[in-house]
Amino acid sequence: MEFMTAARVVVSLASLSVLLAPSLAADEAVAVYNARAQWLRDDKVGVFIHWNPSATIGKEISWCRTHPEYGNIGAKTYDELYKNFKGEAFNAEEWITLFRESGIRYAVFVPKHHDGFAMFATKTYDYNVMNSPFGRDYIKEVSEACRKGGVRFCLYYSVLDWWNPLYSPKAGADLSGYIDKVFKPHMKELLSNYGPVGYIWFDGHWDASWTHAYAKEMERYIRQIQPKTLLGNRLDQRFPGNDGPHCSWTGSFFNAKDAIDDYQAREVDLGKFYMERAWDSCYSLCGVNRKWSWVPPMNPQPLGDIVSWLIQCIGRDGGMLLGVGPRGDGSIDPASAARMLELGDWLKLNGEAVYGTRGGPWLPGSWGVSTRKGNKAYVFVTRWQGDGITLPALPMGVRTARVIPGGIATVQKSAEGLTIRVAPQFRRPVATIVELTLERECMTQPVLEVPEPVNLAKGIAPEVSSFWPGREKELSKSHITDGSTGTLWATEEAAREGWVSVDLGNEQAITGIMLSDAPYHRTQAFDVEARVGNEWRKIAEGTTIGNELRLDVSAVKARIFRVNIRKASDTPTLSEFQVLGFPAPAKR
Repeated sequence: MEFMTAARVVVSLASLSVLLAPSLAADEAVAVYNARAQWLRDDKVGVFIHWNPSATIGKEISWCRTHPEYGNIGAKTYDELYKNFKGEAFNAEEWITLFRESGIRYAVFVPKHHDGFAMFATKTYDYNVMNSPFGRDYIKEVSEACRKGGVRFCLYYSVLDWWNPLYSPKAGADLSGYIDKVFKPHMKELLSNYGPVGYIWFDGHWDASWTHAYAKEMERYIRQIQPKTLLGNRLDQRFPGNDGPHCSWTGSFFNAKDAIDDYQAREVDLGKFYMERAWDSCYSLCGVNRKWSWVPPMNPQPLGDIVSWLIQCIGRDGGMLLGVGPRGDGSIDPASAARMLELGDWLKLNGEAVYGTRGGPWLPGSWGVSTRKGNKAYVFVTRWQGDGITLPALPMGVRTARVIPGGIATVQKSAEGLTIRVAPQFRRPVATIVELTLERECMTQPVLEVPEPVNLAKGIAPEVSSFWPGREKELSKSHITDGSTGTLWATEEAAREGWVSVDLGNEQAITGIMLSDAPYHRTQAFDVEARVGNEWRKIAEGTTIGNELRLDVSAVKARIFRVNIRKASDTPTLSEFQVLGFPAPAKR
């Protein structure tokens, strides 16, 4: 097969209404849906607040009630936590001020989680916040603070209920009593008493008792109260088949033409580029350990990780929902607040490439992502290819290029595509953002797939300095080029240095090297060489390697490449030696 360097056209925004219309709700035109979902597509950055009596003991909301992996304090003890729930430091306006200064445009609050405790003044039952020492309508206070502070008010709601005897998880269970006496009254109160609700992030739809028919009944009921509210796909029955469209099951739509699909609620999952429906993906500020509520120690992720989550979401045409768990007294941990404000500082400098954009005109890849707005294309470069990066050319010309928030970028168009270069002093941590001002708008431009370098060494038998006698199969040299970091090669046991070489069969231009010495990480000094003519030329060097060390190299053309482990703390091992580049076109 001939390798095509030209970009593959995927889909355009303008064509979506025709190509994807069959999955839209039958009673809603594409234009009407787009208008209803525009705010979510524009806002990009939300905050996900989990706060209820579980925070008083520093354990995960709902899940610590009876689940051993979360502490299992017992249902009786858990159900009485509200008696000590005081929230003495809670101040809704202070929260919203923090959110706004952190660049957050919408906030999602939890009036009822799986534990059934209501954090609002419900009349359905007495197990609610008004009967705690706190004794205030939490949802009322945050909704009013949101409107006052210019942050969009949204809700979370769990379909299931581990406290209420009217609910049952069993297949075929009659949930009509639960729906009529709890679910519908709650929706009536939440959507009638607290002003406009941007969206509802539904959860707990996985039990066998919850059916598509029940979900559609609730959808019709909610639409009568607030028609514009976006309903998350998890209101519907869980899709039990494969990974579903565009994302894992957490973000999949139920497999039906009338599936509830106002937006995708993805969870710690980027999924694929997806423009048909609005979506966001939630991440805990304190990492992928899924500490959604206050579970100390709460160590916020580095700013770089949070920014990376955000740009990977927006580059796939979605948004990021950042999980924050306030403490039992209602205050937000100072370290968490500080990290949020750092995000706000980053957004103040770079927000023009984030807010109000759509994904594209290039699909995400190992190089980075892109967004667009009007006649602007924003290129988020996370990995440079030598002194620049080459993307498929757009049909319209580029008028100007600059680095956001300041710096010089150059653009050169050639037969290979559009090459963007930024001098090292203007490159930024995590991602360098280059704004391209185009000759005309690019919103109708079909999304282009960026050719990615491949592992040219995969499957090629390498040469090695030595091997461990008697363990040749377990520690085979073939593992070095099998494409998996789960297998490895080792030198002879007594060695503390070694080498591996790969012969590609003919000279090829490469763009990078990937090395892994997982899981032992014994390498202390190494270098990579290319055989150019009759000489070995060093093209990269370093100390430790780790799980996946990617080395960008200037365009090097050679046939044989070698990694030298110059020093190791124990017997040297290597699990991967990948030579990255674009295959030469096949001869016709």
